[in-house]
Amino acid sequence: MSTKLVAVLGATGTQGGSVVTSLLAHGGYSVRAITRDTTSAKAQALKAKGIEVVSASLTDAPSLVKAFEGAYAVFGVTVPFTKDSEVLQGRNIVDAAKEAKVPLLVWSSLFSTSEASHGKYTTIYHFDQKSEVDKYARSSGQPTVIIHTGGFMENLIKFGQLQKDPSDANKWNIVYPVLRPDVLMPLVYITADLGNIVVAIIDHWEDDAWKSRLTKDVVVAAPYLASINDIVTLLKKLSGKEVVYVERPALDFEKVVYGFANEGYFRYPEQTILQELGVKTHSVEDYARVEVLPYIESAQ
Repeated sequence: MSTKLVAVLGATGTQGGSVVTSLLAHGGYSVRAITRDTTSAKAQALKAKGIEVVSASLTDAPSLVKAFEGAYAVFGVTVPFTKDSEVLQGRNIVDAAKEAKVPLLVWSSLFSTSEASHGKYTTIYHFDQKSEVDKYARSSGQPTVIIHTGGFMENLIKFGQLQKDPSDANKWNIVYPVLRPDVLMPLVYITADLGNIVVAIIDHWEDDAWKSRLTKDVVVAAPYLASINDIVTLLKKLSGKEVVYVERPALDFEKVVYGFANEGYFRYPEQTILQELGVKTHSVEDYARVEVLPYIESAQ
């Protein structure tokens, strides 16, 4: 096992968990899983795999410094929709990595919706606060590679967007608030792909040419564009079930978020960097076969 240690924040969550899984599969690094609660079932499952599990809080900078000590690389991610600003959380991650003299911070983020919409959408905080951390990291002197993710395919099940029709056992509904079903969105099968992207970045870090390129621009983790209509058509084909789009009433916050998407602002420029890094990403169909079909079959 390499003496190079990778410390992973949010190790029991979706993003950090993906990174831990890929690091274990790679086998070339030692792993330190960082979580708030080391007694949780997920944390104990990591310990059972022989992974070092330590406790730290994104709002407690000294605890992060201690958790990062000796790390060659840190994977950083913040927690949205809490009382603690993601700007504070993210700055603590950057500052702690710098204080611990970590050679590489890989930071999972999003772009500024305020800037992308030229000031029209200014209250999508889980985007804009992460973007503020991007700026802070670049000015901090801490070597940082910034990843901007697409929408998570996992949300289809995790947030109940895919629902069995209550009156027809052979029918499934994809339920969204006010999102036009023809709007193309950048998407990623985050569980399957993010970890592999992070590991590829770490693998290339000691190459000066790659280091310069990876820190110059953000790395986009959104391998494909798809609409709800595309997903409906695919699920019909794969499952043999009737699948339809259903629009539900939107909360005020949802009107803003999906209005942003409806106007075509949720897009990324095309990149070839993932292919050049050697990352083989997954498709919507891959996600559907691995996650959605078993979910539908289990509900029968």
